[in-house]
Amino acid sequence: MNKIVKTPVIRPGQRRPYVKGTLAQIDQRRGFVARMLDAGATKTQIHSAVRQRFKIEWRQCDRYISWVSETRLPRTRAEHRQITGAEHYRQLLEMLQGAAKQ
Repeated sequence: MNKIVKTPVIRPGQRRPYVKGTLAQIDQRRGFVARMLDAGATKTQIHSAVRQRFKIEWRQCDRYISWVSETRLPRTRAEHRQITGAEHYRQLLEMLQGAAKQ
């Protein structure tokens, strides 16, 4: 039996068709966004890294950012100070380089 494959619809304003990720893909994406937020990345940096790594649009990335932000406990100032500085930039650079390789 031949399975009929539907071509995805590209709606007005979209560059690529929307394809819903599997639960494993969604968990992987949320984890990546959480690590980027922990490293202190800006929203723009997260968008570009997620688009390069997972080939999804910024709207989907925004959903992952909001989910991670809502489920996370707010940081204290002392915790925030511990990750800032040279270590912060080293972690961020490693994440962006890892995203560019994949």
